[in-house]
Amino acid sequence: MKATLLRPCFAPLLLDAHSTHTSSRRHAPFICCSSRNQPYIPKLEPFSRTKFERAVKDPPLIEKSEKELLDYCSVLEGDESYSCWQAYFELKDLEKESPKADIERLILETGGVKSLIGCLHGIAIMHKLKKNDLNLSKDAKSEEGERQCPIPDGLPKSADELMEEEQARLPDSPYTRLLRSMGSFPAWYSPAPDHETG
Repeated sequence: MKATLLRPCFAPLLLDAHSTHTSSRRHAPFICCSSRNQPYIPKLEPFSRTKFERAVKDPPLIEKSEKELLDYCSVLEGDESYSCWQAYFELKDLEKESPKADIERLILETGGVKSLIGCLHGIAIMHKLKKNDLNLSKDAKSEEGERQCPIPDGLPKSADELMEEEQARLPDSPYTRLLRSMGSFPAWYSPAPDHETG
């Protein structure tokens, strides 16, 4: 048996000089050229890839959906294009704020680019409302905090403030009332000096 290796094309071709099936007639040898390595022929990936190979070779789901969004946005015009680009940047913001697993689940649940755009707009609105509620509650708490500890400004007290102080005061004991009626002060009380009162 004699074998010859011919290389007329990119793929090697092995021809046998004597075949196991011999016939009475002789056939002329022919050369077949396979051009699988040409750059203009698209190469399909094999269907027999394992999950691990797919996970390693494919880009991450978030990156893939961002690319799909970019491609879709570049085709649109007008308000639809603006809405699409807004959704793209909302997805970028969501990546910073939310865990990766939540974003991937959202992308898988939406199914397509159009529904992803709508979901991203809805999530962005919810985040804005949540932030506004937090800011409003912080402002309300800061206002309440200011009311609890007023800064003395030298203005005379209003009638309401005087009434509050009077109601908040502890009732006088009989001994304190007796000393006040006699014109002297209890031992624990010292009156303000004259230069401060005048």
